[in-house]
Order: sequence, then structure tokens, then C-alpha cells
Amino acid sequence: MRYLFRDADIITLDENSAVPRSSSLVVNGPRIVYVGNEPPPIPFDRVIDCAGKIIMPGLVNAHTHTPMALLRGMSDDCSLEDWLSRVIWPVESALTKGDIACGTLLAAAEMLAYGTVSFSDMYRHSDTVAETVATTKMKANICESITNGEDSGIGRLERVRESIRMIDRWNGWGDGLIRCDTSIQSIFQTTPALWEFIAALAGEKGVGVHIHLGETKDERENCEKRYGKTPTRLLYDAGVLKNRVVAVHGTYLDGADIEILAGCGAHIVHDPASNLKTCCATARLKPFLDKGINVALGTDGVCSNNSGDLFATMRQTALLQKAFENDPAWMTANQTLRLAVAGGWASQGRAGESGVIAAGKDADLIILNGEHPGLWPNYDPVTTAVYAAQGGHVETVMVRGEILYNKGEYLTIDMEKLRHDVSQFARKARSRVWY
Repeated sequence: MRYLFRDADIITLDENSAVPRSSSLVVNGPRIVYVGNEPPPIPFDRVIDCAGKIIMPGLVNAHTHTPMALLRGMSDDCSLEDWLSRVIWPVESALTKGDIACGTLLAAAEMLAYGTVSFSDMYRHSDTVAETVATTKMKANICESITNGEDSGIGRLERVRESIRMIDRWNGWGDGLIRCDTSIQSIFQTTPALWEFIAALAGEKGVGVHIHLGETKDERENCEKRYGKTPTRLLYDAGVLKNRVVAVHGTYLDGADIEILAGCGAHIVHDPASNLKTCCATARLKPFLDKGINVALGTDGVCSNNSGDLFATMRQTALLQKAFENDPAWMTANQTLRLAVAGGWASQGRAGESGVIAAGKDADLIILNGEHPGLWPNYDPVTTAVYAAQGGHVETVMVRGEILYNKGEYLTIDMEKLRHDVSQFARKARSRVWY
């Protein structure tokens, strides 16, 4: 299908192209074929008037746990340890595959409405997650969350076997809409034998490794007491960092850790909301960026953030990083938006396929509603998008040239059924007095 979007303010994020005001964008099939002042004189299947609106690349949520959307609001205002042990882990142990599918779809619906076109997910029953995501036509990198206790028999662990099955079945599905990674849930929930196994598995399958790294002070201190090394050094010694590694949080990393990550081409995902909410502190990004480490943004699970709004994450990131450096000129709107777009695609191993609005790129784009007074006046589309916009300002979402969300209507999700299923789960949760 050939679309013409006309008279839009376009944020291209293309270093070779300035932001065109009142310009046109043409999408043919899955890709962008034209960006410029005047559309080519060819017929179009659909013409969309975008006067006063902003077209921009879709956002990438580089770390979340989609099924946990069902746990939103179950436990708030408590420590991370209390949150996990008292509520989250007991509830998770009772989740069915139906619950997993319902939570995944709920998270996908929320992310779509907020302008996210691709996300990286880490959770159990990843095959069910992938099956569900496939129906939405969003892009996603999906991995099984892997933990272990005993330091032997790693290949026989059900979660390891699930990871391998999922990679073999889903990696590259839908011409790459879904890609797969493997994971190490965290250093403190795993053992050296697993780290080495996952390092070899990722290399054999050509996939990345997703891991929570440096999230808490206790994690680091306990690791040094037990092994005499930092978590980062342990991953390096186990060979994990020979692969594309997506390290989430990165709050408690020292200079030596950062040097290791930089030398290995690792990626950092910044999740400020969940870190702040549980008082785990949050990372300074300048040390990573100064060393050339790619940084992406994530919401984390909705149960710890309470929102899948990556626009909120962008604003939090910009303001926090300015405060850290005591420099209002640091972490500009342009820098921040690039973390949420290009940084995310790179962390997924998808650099080059999307992330800029230019001919030849996948048409993964969103439109912000220019009629909303919260976006008036729009002197600079980039600063408007980062400092003023919210997820609720998103009007249209397109992935690979197909509109998935438009003015409150979902084209790939049955919202009536989803609302019913979520209500049923909430009723079950209340009856079990999980919280």
C-alpha cells in the first residue's frame, strides 16, 4: 500500500537531513521511499493530512517484562527486596500460560498507544510471549529469563531448553519482525557454569545476551565477597562479553567495569523510573557515552514502573542527567531522542534497518497529535517531542508500512476481549489476596 503523509513537521534523525517543516513523506509497502518538500506525481492509495502534526521515528523500549503488565499496582512504595519476595515472586509462580499471553498483549497495547514500535522482552514462557507478539505485528527481541541454582546440568534446565527451542522457532520470524536473544537473569540468580553455557550458546546461535547488571549495591558487594570480582569481570572471564550483550541498569559499575564494557561493544539500557521508584539509585550516563558505549532506554516492567510510556522515560532521562552533571546543556533533547530510537535499535542488533526517516528505511514511524494544546506552540519539533510530549499525544503508529494504531483504534488487537481477560485476572488476583 502506498501512503502519502503531507504537510507534516518531520523529525528525521537523519544526520544528513535537517528537520523539514510542512513536508511530505511517502511510504510504499514496508519502506519509506521519499521525504521532501513536494511529493512525487504518482497515485497514492491513501493520503493523510498531517498539517500541524509531528511525524517521527517510532520509539524502542530496550528492556521490559511484558507479562508483568498484569501486576501493575499490586505492590508499590516498598523496597525492591520486599517488592520481589513478598508479592512479585509468589504471584509469578502462579501465572498460567494464559496469564502470560494476556499480560503480554496488555503491555503491547499500551506500548503501541504510546508510540513504541519495537521492544526487548525478558520473561518466562518466552514461546508464549512470541506467539502473542506475532499477532500484534510489532517488532520485538524476545528472550527467556534464565536462572539456576546448582552449578551443574545446565543443558537440562527447562529454561535453558526453552530458550533454545524459542530461538530455533522464532528467531527471524516474519522477515525479522521477531528476533530472539538468550539471557542471564542476573549474576546473583545464576552460577558460573550457566554464564559459560550461555556465552557458548549465544555464539553458536548468533544471538545476543540480555542481563540485569549492576542494579543494586548489594548485588555488587555480595558478588565481590563470593567471587572476589565484580559482576562485569565475571561475565568477561566467562566469555559472555564476546557476544552482543545488553546490560540493563548499570547503576553500580566502576571505571574498570565501564572500560571492559566499552572494549567489548556492550550496550547499556537505562531504566530510570523503576530504579528511582525502588530507590536503587540510577545511573549516570556520561561515563558510558564518553567511552563510546551505546545507551538505550527502557521502561522496565510495568509493575515496577507503572507505565509503559517511553516519552516519560525520555523526559526523566534528560532531566536526571542534566542534574547529575549540573549542566543544562548536557543530554539535549536531540541526544535523548537518539537514545530512545537509534540506541534501542542498536541494542537489538537492528542498527540500519530503521531509526531514521529516510528513503530505504523500514517505515516504523509515529504521528503526534498537533491539535493537542500541550504541544502548542511547536517552535522545535525535537524539543517538543522530548520535553512536552507524552504517550497520550500519539495519534498514529506504523510498523513496516502497516498502521497498527490510529486515533484510539487498534488494528491488530481485540481490545474488548483483552479488557475482559485483564478484568478476569484482576478478579482472580483479589480473590487470592496476593497483595
